[in-house]
Amino acid sequence: MISAYIISDSRIHRIDLNIEDKIPDDAIWIDLCMPSLPEEHKVENDLGIELPTKAEIDKIEVRSPFYTDIERCYMTITVSQNAIQYNASSSALTFILDYKRLITIRYTDIDSIRRFTDRSLRHLHIFSSPSSIMINILEALVNSDADTLSAAGDELDKLLHDIFDKKHGTEIIYANQYNNIVRQIGGIGNIISKNRESLVSINRILTYFNQIEGIQSFSKKEQKMHIRRLIREVHSLNDYASFLSQRNSFLLDATLGMISVEQNMIIKIFTVAAAVFMPPTLIASIYGMNFTYMPELSLWFGYPLILLFIIISALIPYFFFKKKKWL
Repeated sequence: MISAYIISDSRIHRIDLNIEDKIPDDAIWIDLCMPSLPEEHKVENDLGIELPTKAEIDKIEVRSPFYTDIERCYMTITVSQNAIQYNASSSALTFILDYKRLITIRYTDIDSIRRFTDRSLRHLHIFSSPSSIMINILEALVNSDADTLSAAGDELDKLLHDIFDKKHGTEIIYANQYNNIVRQIGGIGNIISKNRESLVSINRILTYFNQIEGIQSFSKKEQKMHIRRLIREVHSLNDYASFLSQRNSFLLDATLGMISVEQNMIIKIFTVAAAVFMPPTLIASIYGMNFTYMPELSLWFGYPLILLFIIISALIPYFFFKKKKWL
């Protein structure tokens, strides 16, 4: 889909274009969301530029995410997707910036950009230049990562209570509960990892954009101040993400430790039960031997006497364990 944004009457307006429509000359921002091959060719023909393909963007993201030609800058960053869900993933977002317009290319529907455009269309937002739109998009991405990390911190607080706070009368947490907790910890760890990757990528593009050389700077003094403020915010969010990552690792270790404690409790019960029934088993085994001459066989009280010995031999280790507080 191709969306062109123009500024009119102190507002930004969106025009959704078809293949047959011509891109307006006064479009300050052109957004390509999951574009088809014909749509890419249309933009190239109308604007006289060459767009990187999806495969090239994936390679650019890893090899050389930022480069500049004579007229424009090409910048690709990694953006977190499905950040609130446990199946968080990353996608590439490419900015093509020149003096006249900003072009964004994305092959997934990025939630933070959709919210940014909806908010911009509803309110008075005067973007003085294409670079100002790009900076505000980056700010929206940073704010989205901040919200996601805050939500991840809240989830870790809930897991902390689930792990360490036992309800009254419960001593053992069942295995399926621990399995769910471990899965949640793994999902939150994935969320934090994807958002840290996004923040590092945004920090790189902000630093690069603030120090563009070789052509006249796209940004004004106020925008450079805005960029420096965003860089400081990204650094603080990176520190917070590191803290959450450490806390997530602590919860994983604590959960595995609690699983080990619960398993030891179960093994302890079996061990005590085996120790309690060992003397009665020994006595029963002795008198279960099929010898013809056994002195107790001729005694009328032999059977109840042996039963009494069995009970006493079981009670002695039981009370011994109770005295030692092993039970």
